[in-house]
Amino acid sequence: MKKVSKRGGFSDRNAIKPENVEIQLYDFDKRTRVQLQNMISNFYSYVYDHDLYYGRHYIQDFIRFVLGTVYSETIDTRKTYDDDPIIKMINDTILNGDYDEVLTLVEALVQYWDSYLKETIGYQYYDKYRNTYHETSIYEMANGYFEQEYVGYRFVDGIIVPISDSYEVETINETLKNEYEPVYGHISKANKLLADREKPDYENSIKESISAVEAICEIITGTKGKEATLGNMLKKLEENGVEIHKGLKSAFNILYGYTSDANGIRHAGDIGGPSSTFEEAKFMLIACCAFVNYLTAICAD
Repeated sequence: MKKVSKRGGFSDRNAIKPENVEIQLYDFDKRTRVQLQNMISNFYSYVYDHDLYYGRHYIQDFIRFVLGTVYSETIDTRKTYDDDPIIKMINDTILNGDYDEVLTLVEALVQYWDSYLKETIGYQYYDKYRNTYHETSIYEMANGYFEQEYVGYRFVDGIIVPISDSYEVETINETLKNEYEPVYGHISKANKLLADREKPDYENSIKESISAVEAICEIITGTKGKEATLGNMLKKLEENGVEIHKGLKSAFNILYGYTSDANGIRHAGDIGGPSSTFEEAKFMLIACCAFVNYLTAICAD
């Protein structure tokens, strides 16, 4: 007999047979894997507007992407592929693969479908000039599943990153919508360096995060060159009428100092101290995003 497993259902709600509520980082339980499989199945139907005949050119394009790009199998462009073996392959990875294989697969599929929706639906789905989604993006939909199933990862700027708190995700996403390209560029790069599961670069992630703060300060104050130190720029902001709480200003000067000493990384490369950690890089990314958002907001008032 099949076992009932409904999050928030009677059994779970009354702690008779509670569902897992621990953040899952390095392994996923059976329920989570099934829900991720269901998510991919729902997306497959949603993206192609329920027209899933395997002979359609867009289904064949998707199949060839999965085979050739995700699984690195040989493909034959002359051949019309049946989608059943492909769906079975995807489901098998999600149900039985290592956690990193599951995330790599999910990331690749969602990225592919986001690009497809941008190309086919266009402005109704995504405004490329304002870098904003008019509808709920497929990334946000995936994050909803991740949150529901206590998966310790979220899509941020189109890639899966190990950040489990919704406030942190919202903080980064707000900065990625910043109107100033240099700010977006630094935070986007910091996020990618942090999220690279094969070769994470925490030192340079920290550098990019703090550079985003410098960029917004330069833009607001018009300061350039040798005068463009964070301390000088914060002082210049106040001279321009931007009131920053003394404690907040002091805290950020301390953070900036941290990235200049032997334990942090202000500039790329080995400076003789211990390498920065994931926790430090993640903290700096969130802190810098929050400060950028703060400065942007108070200067807009």
